[in-house]
Amino acid sequence: MRPTTFCSMKSMTGFGRGAANAPEHDVRIEVELTSVNRKTLDAQVSAPREWNGLDQQCNTWLKGAFQRGRVNIQIKVESTEGQQAGLAWGAKSMDESLERLRTYAHSRELPFTVDSHLLLDLAKTLKDSSGLPDWREIEAPIKSAFDQALADIDAMRLKEGQALAQDLRQRIRELDTLCEQIAAHAEETVPAYRDTLLERLKQLKLDLDLSDERVLKEVALFADRSDISEEITRLKSHFEQFNELLEADEASGRKMDFLCQEIHREFNTTGSKSSPIEITRAVIEGKNGLERIREQVQNIE
Repeated sequence: MRPTTFCSMKSMTGFGRGAANAPEHDVRIEVELTSVNRKTLDAQVSAPREWNGLDQQCNTWLKGAFQRGRVNIQIKVESTEGQQAGLAWGAKSMDESLERLRTYAHSRELPFTVDSHLLLDLAKTLKDSSGLPDWREIEAPIKSAFDQALADIDAMRLKEGQALAQDLRQRIRELDTLCEQIAAHAEETVPAYRDTLLERLKQLKLDLDLSDERVLKEVALFADRSDISEEITRLKSHFEQFNELLEADEASGRKMDFLCQEIHREFNTTGSKSSPIEITRAVIEGKNGLERIREQVQNIE
């Protein structure tokens, strides 16, 4: 087994956040990214409904950062002039609206008094009717917040990917150890069968020895049926390939999943061709360990 080195393998699970201001429009943009495992890439964008077309732009920004997984993108915008009671409105807009109302009241010779009820109603109106700037006008700060969130989630995915790689290396070593045990027990299988056959012949009072052609033929047939040398060789090759994928600078989750299927196939064949209880137990333990590996692989990009 090769020594542990740094790997760039990433988990499909992560969270990232970024923020940026657009001072010319008195707004602050916040972007949150969350991702979970999925066989293909699926991005969902939640943004202000006024910002049509931003979802397509987000998908473009996302390309290259994710190969697969379900990614949720949430984009929030709020005023930097102040918030009160959950209402987002600007002080400048409030002052301008109050002045227009005062001018109108005076022109109609109507009494005009500013109280808390009027301010609350006006704030609600401004919140409901205030139009956000076109997202293209503030694309730079939106992109800045998005890039920050991408860097944040990427760091988290990379850190978890390194933890997964370390765990998988250990589990592959355990499977390799079981493979060695199986190979050692397999070497004893034919001699044990030959001795058992001769003992049974003696019990049946058949005067045959090991040099008898019929005995040699039976032993040879058994040896051929129970030979698992090819399965052991393929298992060793799969383990080596798996370790190489752990060090690869590309998304390898699908390839690892395929190798898990092939390893399972070789374990099945080994179990069906081998009769010793020691090999059966090792095969069962190997398949159980492989199932835990497959569960981890489902989280790898």
